Amino acid sequence: MGVWLFSSVSSFMVLNTLGILLPAISADLDLSPSQQGLLGSASHWGNIALAIPLSWATSRMSPKWLTAAALFMATLCLFLQSWAPVFIVLLVGRLLFGISNIAQMPARPLLTRQWFPPKEVILVNGLSNVLFGLVVGGGLVAAPVVLDWTGGDWRMTLRIFGLFFAGITVTWIILGKTRTNEADQDVVTPQGLDVVKRALGHRDLWIGGLGFVGSTMSFGAFLAFYPTLMLDEFEISLRLTGAILALGIVVGGIGGMGIAWAASTSGREGAFLQVLGVLMIGTNVGMVLTGSVPALFVLSFFNGVAWAFFPILVTVPFHLPGIRPRELAVAFVFTMMMTSVGTSLGPLFTGFLQEAIDNLKLALFLVSFTSITLVIAGGTLRFRSQRQTAAS
Repeated sequence: MGVWLFSSVSSFMVLNTLGILLPAISADLDLSPSQQGLLGSASHWGNIALAIPLSWATSRMSPKWLTAAALFMATLCLFLQSWAPVFIVLLVGRLLFGISNIAQMPARPLLTRQWFPPKEVILVNGLSNVLFGLVVGGGLVAAPVVLDWTGGDWRMTLRIFGLFFAGITVTWIILGKTRTNEADQDVVTPQGLDVVKRALGHRDLWIGGLGFVGSTMSFGAFLAFYPTLMLDEFEISLRLTGAILALGIVVGGIGGMGIAWAASTSGREGAFLQVLGVLMIGTNVGMVLTGSVPALFVLSFFNGVAWAFFPILVTVPFHLPGIRPRELAVAFVFTMMMTSVGTSLGPLFTGFLQEAIDNLKLALFLVSFTSITLVIAGGTLRFRSQRQTAAS
């Protein structure tokens, strides 16, 4: 499971380091702000359009070989992007990379259900958060270093990412394993579109998805445009901005396991989500308004604390009443799709808003408030009923 989670967060590392490469890409291909926004959101379009049909179709496949095929496709997409002679080819490469990312997702809930009892699911999600923080945060620190090492060659940087993914693919093929969960052996699985209807018929699944949309909208906007803002507005280098962003991601990853466990054992998951949502808004606004490097590191630290909400919210599909294996795969991918909706809208909204008002700082300031959906989700999700379902 650790190998699978590492492969998944590595995909997000590549997606989230675009902001570091974007100035070099824009200079090479002469991109407008709206084109930059399109590039930042393109990897999520396929997730949004194909998440449900892909999860329905691939939930019948072996999680091992589904993952291997998705990782192989992701590797090819990275080399396609590194070759792209024009904007449209790069855009298509990002789109296909996003599709490979979402195609892999049905394997995660199936593997989790095969290997872990319900009470340990939040720990698996916490481990995912830790790896996300370490790998994505490490990527944000490493990407500008690699970019400098290659003489500002974003194409060579993407080729290095491609070789990294080739190694992950081979590792997974060697080490990845599946098994049969005895509890699911006699479960009658619905067929056809009934799988989708039952999975999407849960109120809390939609509320949890809403919580993800707003928070990931601001996250996607910051990752795509914040390095540019700091460079143009305050003359802060890409390497330093990468370190600032990485601190928050690492803190959120490591702290996520502890905060999620505290929230679930105390029975106050909703209150935790509301407090963390308010903290996220405040720190996002602060990071837009100041150019003080010490203050930015402090704000990024607490922004990372706010991102510790992730394991709490992503556990929602696992405890939906009466959820069965293929339905769980669809429900989990729906949740991840909603994160893609937000991450896609963030750069898109920011890019077009910047072009309309000619003010990137104001655009990022406004998008900082979209995390209010996390506060709304915290006030409306029925966590008590989830714990009772898990206990029964």
